[in-house]
Amino acid sequence: MRKIEIDDEVYAHLQSRAKAWVEEPNDVLRRLLLGSSPNEQGVLKPLIDAGLLRPEDQLVWRRPRLGKVHYAAVLPDGRLRIESGEVFAKPSPACKALSGQETDGWAAWRRASDNRSLKDIRGEL
Repeated sequence: MRKIEIDDEVYAHLQSRAKAWVEEPNDVLRRLLLGSSPNEQGVLKPLIDAGLLRPEDQLVWRRPRLGKVHYAAVLPDGRLRIESGEVFAKPSPACKALSGQETDGWAAWRRASDNRSLKDIRGEL
């Protein structure tokens, strides 16, 4: 893990923005800069708990008109991690980060192993 030094003023600000008893300064930075927190549970967690998805299942979003294919991994806490390393609690914001436009992530992301959409998998709950 890399280290950075911050001054007392920045550290105090991070402490003021932290969720009490839950977040460390690095967690606050992650939430503010990346839009996620390690303590945040993702919307895919109920699918994992039901055995419909597994942690580290690979998801694929194919965009044939643009000739692009995007990948994401399902994390144990129900979030998904895209290729850049960014982590998202919901599928649609992950799509927006990749495309710059609103997209129904439940329909777009498909499990690589069987090509089923998250929307179809969620329908089994």
